[in-house]
Amino acid sequence: MTYLQQEFTIHPVGQGLFYSGKISYQNKVKFRMVFDCGSLTADACQEEIEIYRDSDFLVENIIDLVVISHFDADHVNKIGILLRGAIKIKKLVMPFLTFKERLFLVLHYFSDKTFDPDDDFFLQFAIDPLATIDQNLGDDSELILVEPNPNGPIGSDQNTIGELSESVSIGLEKRFEFDFKGKKAIQPNENPAVIGSKIKSFKVFDSEKGMVYAENLKLMEFIFYRRKVTANENDLYDKISRLFYEKFDIDTKLPKQEVFKATIEVIKKITSGTVIKEIFREAKKKINVKGVNIEDLNTTALSLLHRNLPDILKLGQSPYRNSESIFLDMDAKVYTIHKFVDSRLETPFFANHHLTFSVELRKYSLNFPNVLLTSDSFLLKEKDIDPFIRHYENYWNKFWLFQIPHHGSEKNSDGVLHSHLRSIDHCFINYGIGNRDSHPSSNVINNLVATGNSQKIIPVNQTLGLRFQFLLRN
Repeated sequence: MTYLQQEFTIHPVGQGLFYSGKISYQNKVKFRMVFDCGSLTADACQEEIEIYRDSDFLVENIIDLVVISHFDADHVNKIGILLRGAIKIKKLVMPFLTFKERLFLVLHYFSDKTFDPDDDFFLQFAIDPLATIDQNLGDDSELILVEPNPNGPIGSDQNTIGELSESVSIGLEKRFEFDFKGKKAIQPNENPAVIGSKIKSFKVFDSEKGMVYAENLKLMEFIFYRRKVTANENDLYDKISRLFYEKFDIDTKLPKQEVFKATIEVIKKITSGTVIKEIFREAKKKINVKGVNIEDLNTTALSLLHRNLPDILKLGQSPYRNSESIFLDMDAKVYTIHKFVDSRLETPFFANHHLTFSVELRKYSLNFPNVLLTSDSFLLKEKDIDPFIRHYENYWNKFWLFQIPHHGSEKNSDGVLHSHLRSIDHCFINYGIGNRDSHPSSNVINNLVATGNSQKIIPVNQTLGLRFQFLLRN
């Protein structure tokens, strides 16, 4: 019998990201997570969402954890489709952003295109996220905003199993829980994201680990990273927003909801990105910022490492035992998803790793199916790479898959970061074939080759995806 099955999927959505995971215990889904859901590749993401919305999902109507890494259209514009039918979110995790940061991301998006009706959800969600998905937030829903804490690295817990009495059992009806132990309640006036919403709202530093629990078992930990916004960047965001409001005569003294509404109406009427680029150039001149382009100023993206903890092995036992070692039957499976016009095929990515052995729990380290997602993080300059590596340095040998930042853009990473990937099994680049930005950059590919990572690169696009499983049997 399969006692535990974890399944994670990097969906083939083209120029965007849709990453999902679920944990099933005794053949019942007990936990679902989604990290971003968006794409600029026509129809690719909608198809994947339909596949994701399986029968269990539609019956339970719950996503236990939704993570929004940042507010770029290709990462959030399909969330409305994912949540249709009043799907409830239990925990919503986002970066702790000021409104002016979200406004900049919207202006950035429309700086080289005009408003299209298909952009309506993205625009509404980026400007006023909670109001946009209000029907998907229930009485027990929580918003958790992640702030940067530069005092890394994150301490690594010992790989030991927690105490568990013989009498403890994991109920089949109760779902697994995700939470942060050190979260602190915030007031609505602390951040515009929570204006007008009754959702319980909290903030947490990225030095605090999120945990997935089953009763008193710690099954997984989620370690976030948010780059700290510099004073110059903050001044530039502030100046851009002020110039925008002056240009379009928006009274910022109005109630926040009215400011949001006026902002949305103005952006929908902008017929050329030239006016946005002019605002950006004027702001740079007034702040005296040089060498920064409008496309280089996305500082908001969250990174996330999720990893299994030794306690999860207890779910492969029946009955539970408090011994130093346990006898387990484990499978590690990875499949490449091949997506065709009218069909779908999955083929083994590497040979099935089937293990039957006695696990010495106090010595065993779980590297699979752990993943470090970077989304669109800027990890190009040493001043950005060093705090990122320092944050995760105690975990650098504890995950098997790494995401190359921002679809393989040369503006986000190069050989300096790639040199640190030598100890990691594989890395993936998610991109859209034929995308307008020519991602992934040939310079990034060449740097990965030059740093000895050429055999590790996994392409993910509108025709190729990746699904990987971890199974425990008794």
